[in-house]
Amino acid sequence: MHQLPLVLVLHLLSLVSNSISAYTWPSPQYDALEALLYEGRRSDGSSLSSLVHPCRKRTGTLASVPAEWLRFAFHDMATHNIDDGTGGLDGSIVYELGRPENFGLGFNQTLGDFEAFPNKVVSRADVIAIGAIMSVATCGGPIIPFRGGRIDTWTGGPNGAPEPQHDLATLTESFRKQGFNQAEMIKLVACGHTMGGVRSADFPDLVPPNPNSVNPVIVDFDTTMAFDNDVVTEYLDGTTQNVLVTTPNRTMASDLRVFEADGNSTMRSLADANAFQSECRDILTRMLDTVPRDVTLTDEITLLPAKVTAAQLTFEKEQLVFKSSFRLIQAINATANTRRTVTMLWCDRYGDSKDCAGETSTALPVSTLADDPNVSPITMKLGYYFLNYHFVVPIDSTASISKFWFRVDENDGSSPTIYNNGETSGSGNGYPVDQDQVLLAPMMSHVDVVSNGSYTKTYTNRNGESFTRLYTLVAAVRDGVNPSRVYVDATDVAIRDFPFAINAQVDLKQNDTAHAPLAGYTFYTGVVEDIGLQLSVDLHAVASEQTYTQSFMQTLLLDNTPYVAPSGVNTTASTGGALSTIAPALGGSWRSLLPLVVGALLGMAL
Repeated sequence: MHQLPLVLVLHLLSLVSNSISAYTWPSPQYDALEALLYEGRRSDGSSLSSLVHPCRKRTGTLASVPAEWLRFAFHDMATHNIDDGTGGLDGSIVYELGRPENFGLGFNQTLGDFEAFPNKVVSRADVIAIGAIMSVATCGGPIIPFRGGRIDTWTGGPNGAPEPQHDLATLTESFRKQGFNQAEMIKLVACGHTMGGVRSADFPDLVPPNPNSVNPVIVDFDTTMAFDNDVVTEYLDGTTQNVLVTTPNRTMASDLRVFEADGNSTMRSLADANAFQSECRDILTRMLDTVPRDVTLTDEITLLPAKVTAAQLTFEKEQLVFKSSFRLIQAINATANTRRTVTMLWCDRYGDSKDCAGETSTALPVSTLADDPNVSPITMKLGYYFLNYHFVVPIDSTASISKFWFRVDENDGSSPTIYNNGETSGSGNGYPVDQDQVLLAPMMSHVDVVSNGSYTKTYTNRNGESFTRLYTLVAAVRDGVNPSRVYVDATDVAIRDFPFAINAQVDLKQNDTAHAPLAGYTFYTGVVEDIGLQLSVDLHAVASEQTYTQSFMQTLLLDNTPYVAPSGVNTTASTGGALSTIAPALGGSWRSLLPLVVGALLGMAL
């Protein structure tokens, strides 16, 4: 096994320490951004990273996907005006693709790559920034720190991106308005042009098309796809193939004008490979952090060494269950401990065992499977992959659940590690289950896709495909709440081709005919119409004294792992879904520390 460099080890230790001290669950925005960056996917498994990793060329055009994504981010940022603080990385580029400065098939294809991933807590601009970070890392470049919280605009910004025909004064002024001086302009162009090239379909005067082929001709900026300093060294030694340097049409030789603007001093400083990586990390971080003056970004989103995901109290198969997944990091160059036992523990909300009074039970052996190390180029470059543990446990509604936590025992003589939301011993504060009064039941809900063109709200995408998704949602309301209203706030900002947000309130009505009362709960149903790709909902029950809410801040899942009734201990496996270990039923009340151990592989859907 290879050894990690000391500098990377120290970085990882710092990362883990900062994550533990700064993070408290639930943090919906942090959770979603961390998952997209380090798992490369949204909550339903749809993978963003698989579109770009490992350092992919696009099917058909054979263009560098990483180069297209990085260019997309720069052109979105280029609307910034440092003089008045407007513009920057704000998602405005989706309204600017008709401009000459944003001309080219790569822009439209990149928009299609990204359109399914924004949601209520992840902006289009944050997706664009994460895409740029993935692009650099997957091709061998540095890990660019990511801070989230960019806010999308819903209109186009001013012209700002440089074009090949611009003279040096115009280029320098363009970069000055973006916030970069002359040396920084040179670095930003060199770092941006280490990948990709010029396409005949976009600039036929620079790259003549092949008359015998329908595919565009691409002349790369340097001789590798990698994020390296060949674009610099080949320029300095006179072997460059960069047409923005070598073209006999000096009007279009924009890279030449930029690179030699200071007599090649900055380019010579980038001739060292390590210096190039370091300088590119810094200048691209600044590029991605260039946002409108009134936007405040979060602290750096760092990898969480242990993370709770998909925690939900819900109904499945006529049984009240609590579901949660627990994710641990695992070093790529080390063997996972096959003797590890992971246990989920919780407190009852009501009854004799309220607040964890009463006895505990014994853990079952653990069964684990690992995520593919390629799940995200960022995590892979850090030297990690993930081990995921899925839990589906029955809950007695008379006892319910108020909080939960995890115990990890390596069974090697060391003391078990307790994970309880920032604490390191005892039950701590735990991960809270804030209420059990109103619950969404995804496995009782369903979604239909309407493709009839005569349907009044059917949407037609760029391929002429018409569809509207009809989400029939089922919610459970606890007896005694007596709500005056049950409704959902539905949001979808992932709209194909036409970037706008869908925001709707839909009332749910009591429906004893479709779903009879069960375990002290009554069921309500309603239908949400959605033409987007990533619906999220907040479910509310309005009672006389307060409103109870259950939030689904990321993709609404209607196909999650079903509960299987206890019937002895039985471990099953499937490469297409979750692994589950089934615990024997306990007599009487569900006690406060019933552990159920489940290991599972989270599948990725493209």
